[in-house]
Amino acid sequence: MKKFIFFRNDRLGDFIILTNILKSIKKKYKDSHITVVCSPLNYALVKKYKIVNQVYIHSKKNSFYKTILLLNKIISSNYYASFAVDGKSFSNICNFLIKAKYKLGLVYNYKIFNIWFSKPNFLYKYFIFDKYETFTSKKNLTKIEHLPTKLINLANYFKLNLKAKNNYYFNTDTKEKINFKKFYTKFIKRKYILIHFDEKWSDINSISDKLFLTLLNFQKKINKKIIITSYKNKNKYFLNLKNKILKNKNINILLIENSNLLFFERLINQSICSISCHSGFLVQIAGSNSCNLIDIIHKNDYNWYSSWKPKNTKHKFIFKSNINDIFNDIEIALKSYINI
Repeated sequence: MKKFIFFRNDRLGDFIILTNILKSIKKKYKDSHITVVCSPLNYALVKKYKIVNQVYIHSKKNSFYKTILLLNKIISSNYYASFAVDGKSFSNICNFLIKAKYKLGLVYNYKIFNIWFSKPNFLYKYFIFDKYETFTSKKNLTKIEHLPTKLINLANYFKLNLKAKNNYYFNTDTKEKINFKKFYTKFIKRKYILIHFDEKWSDINSISDKLFLTLLNFQKKINKKIIITSYKNKNKYFLNLKNKILKNKNINILLIENSNLLFFERLINQSICSISCHSGFLVQIAGSNSCNLIDIIHKNDYNWYSSWKPKNTKHKFIFKSNINDIFNDIEIALKSYINI
């Protein structure tokens, strides 16, 4: 049995980037055993993947004692390959101590006082890693460095023949498909645009005062149903929007809050286009089904978010300005997906 371990101890959507790699390992190595070390935020999602045999949770909030216990659990096994790809100190320490035939990982480059440094350092990357890829910090990034491609390059060390345009893998639940179909028939009924609101919308000019009216005008122009999603959103602009939607009772705008991940995936999957301010889960899950995406970002973040986007989605970026101009730009971008 060949044992693989992946360290992906970060945000929710980031684990999904690895899923086509995990699935390909399971396909090539029939007796493989895959362990994933993830964050508490990712745990519920990772546990749903049948291709993952063992899940360990690591949190930087853990006590020193709990951290040592987890470290001992991880390094007590022998592995065929270890992938330290999240840039976390705990992951790099485990990868250093672990007994693995092959050790692979990402080296994160950054500047301090205009001097380049790397994490892990140059001795580690040359003497510990059997293969590594480099990735530049957001602050110092000057060109697109496509992270999923770099992860594919690492995985292909084992001749998996993966390509960056391969779909990510999402473990779709049959029961959730049935539930969604019933919900669609009863409440949605026709083709729709999905807009996901989170804290990243908060810095858009005039959003708190003008969002609702802007949405109404936008819906009339595109003549499509709009589904609005959000998760535990307590931002002022969203509370104002929610209050007005509930009072207005417009049948063409449907608000869905705090849905589970499986249902949210169905909403993204079945939409004409999904719009967000680069919601990590939304963007990465779209990579499992080649969705149409519109991503609202700051102009100076273009290289950074382009480095994370899936290569199999139809992806358009819109730069942040005031709320009216943003929705005018969304309308223009939508014309490549639908007839308006």
